[in-house]
Amino acid sequence: MRSAIDQLRNTGARSLMILACEDDRWPVEKLGRLLQSLDVPVFGGIFPSIIHRSQLHRNGTILVGFPVSLEVAVVSRLRDQAGIDPQVRRLSSTLADCRSLFAFVDGLSVNLETFVESLFGVVGVRASVIGGGAGHLDLIQRPCLLGNQGVLVDSALLVALPMCVDRGIAHGWELLSGPFLVTRSHGNVLEELNYRPAFEVYRSEVEADSSMRFAETDFFSISKTYPLGIGSVDGEFLVRDPIKQSEAALICVGDVPENATIHLLKGDASALIAAAGGAAEAALAMRRSRLKEDHLTPRMAMIFDCISRRLFLDDRFAEELGAIDAALPDLDCVVGVLSIGEIASSRRGMIELMNKSILIGLN
Repeated sequence: MRSAIDQLRNTGARSLMILACEDDRWPVEKLGRLLQSLDVPVFGGIFPSIIHRSQLHRNGTILVGFPVSLEVAVVSRLRDQAGIDPQVRRLSSTLADCRSLFAFVDGLSVNLETFVESLFGVVGVRASVIGGGAGHLDLIQRPCLLGNQGVLVDSALLVALPMCVDRGIAHGWELLSGPFLVTRSHGNVLEELNYRPAFEVYRSEVEADSSMRFAETDFFSISKTYPLGIGSVDGEFLVRDPIKQSEAALICVGDVPENATIHLLKGDASALIAAAGGAAEAALAMRRSRLKEDHLTPRMAMIFDCISRRLFLDDRFAEELGAIDAALPDLDCVVGVLSIGEIASSRRGMIELMNKSILIGLN
């Protein structure tokens, strides 16, 4: 990697983004020493897979050089909920003049909702945010963020960008049943729906629609097709991914607040693939609307595509990447990752933590 970094530096790169694959089994201490030795800002992470154009790679590394020196800030110890907001607020001067932000987080950290809320409290609707969660597919938390401090765990990296990033967000999951009232929850633990045990309600609805039975099948093999959707302020569902059962409760990626109204969603491969192409088109439409010129082609596309979409689509995942590529035919630099959760400013400006979604940023 050192030689590739040197080549980018020699071409004028003053900041570096590094997207690495978990299957390459990076030696954390050695990689950390390399990152700490760099004399330019660096940011990125280790992910289940990376994307280049329409190809998915489980091995290899993508390095992207930026011609400006970017401000990269670290928010650490996300497990300490009370300490998140003071850390983010201390960054207000660093983030004051940015037009957009990359947000790379440890996707397996707790309190990501608190982090997102604190970030919105500082930047509001002034700057658009895109980002996602790094981490490992086995869902065991270990160092996964790459910065000048080394390989970090339980942290977030905020990258202040002087340029606008136009974004498109979609998921493609379709309504199956509901609404249900969340009558008891704690963070990402959904305990009751309509005053009944959450797993009991979920199992009843899913098994009525499917030939699969939870008593006979691994939980995630079924749940990957049936996420939950929380109503959001812009009229779209905020998707939540139930990843396991804990007695009568459902454990989700992302918080499910009490008194929220949720629906049960269902996946259709063609709808997810179409949504991916739609996200790319929405990002282009935002760019044209902002610049008022149709011919201004962006220089780069950054993709955060939820790992659970890959697991659901299986052999058809190549079609999802193909739909994105077809919508962005004139871009040479199309890179991305399979993320563990996605973070983005919604159409109304709220910063949201999402699951099972696809996020595309253009600059």
